[in-house]
Amino acid sequence: MEGSEEMPDGIPDDDHAAHQGRSSLRGALAAVVGAAVIVGTAAAVPGALADPPDPAANEDAAAEAGAEAGAGARGLEPAVDFAMSHVGDAYALGGAGPHRWDCSGLVQQAYRRAGVRLPRTAADQYRASARITRKALRRGDLVFWSSDGRASGVHHVAVYLGGGRYIEAARPGTKVRISTFSRYSPNLYGRPVVR
Repeated sequence: MEGSEEMPDGIPDDDHAAHQGRSSLRGALAAVVGAAVIVGTAAAVPGALADPPDPAANEDAAAEAGAEAGAGARGLEPAVDFAMSHVGDAYALGGAGPHRWDCSGLVQQAYRRAGVRLPRTAADQYRASARITRKALRRGDLVFWSSDGRASGVHHVAVYLGGGRYIEAARPGTKVRISTFSRYSPNLYGRPVVR
């Protein structure tokens, strides 16, 4: 029939206005309930509707935290460069250079080039570093191996390069080398502290 439309579900056009009113009411009610749920969620979860954080503010806070906790990554690059320049040198127990190293001797001399004073032994180097998590590692940090998961059990240290790689003076019969976590994984991590 002309001028007459069938509504969904076979509702004739004379009920069209009533149907539209009910649909509008249902839509408005859904919007109000949805808003109440969102507001209720925001009240239950602090900050749920807060403005997103300013990325620049987060970067500033991270930079300040890094400065307080230890040397920045760029500030440690001379240490990384020094250690890299000695890849291939011989391991020597108690070695502190110029071309024979043990793990802590290489680390101590490398970080001296970056203006960071570290003690001589791996355990003391861990104690002198700011503790960090494995997820927080960045180039120039130190990785440690401990038999008991504490400073008292630290027996090896290496310079972290990034990507799960590090430079180490491993043991007698080896040379200073680049290794990976898949070869020998550390269990403690530290960031050298600028004094």
